[in-house]
Amino acid sequence: MLPTPTNTHRIPYFHSYLLGKSVPLDQLSSLPDNELGILDVETLAALNEARHNRSNMNDFQTDEARTEFRRMKVAGYFQAGIKIALDQR
Repeated sequence: MLPTPTNTHRIPYFHSYLLGKSVPLDQLSSLPDNELGILDVETLAALNEARHNRSNMNDFQTDEARTEFRRMKVAGYFQAGIKIALDQR
């Protein structure tokens, strides 16, 4: 008999080099304003970098292109989450 998975969903996280920690998407609202501001700048920079890298690729079916697409998605989630957290303050 195979075990049944209890939770197959993973919460996206962003590893912030400036803050020196990984931040799960569902914990953005608990960050202090200064950390949220730093994370906002860092995720926007990551989003722009991933967009730039992917736009310079000829073949979007490569592992590298898929990695850049995932980076774009996660950074985009964080940009939206940060906006929501800031709007709630």
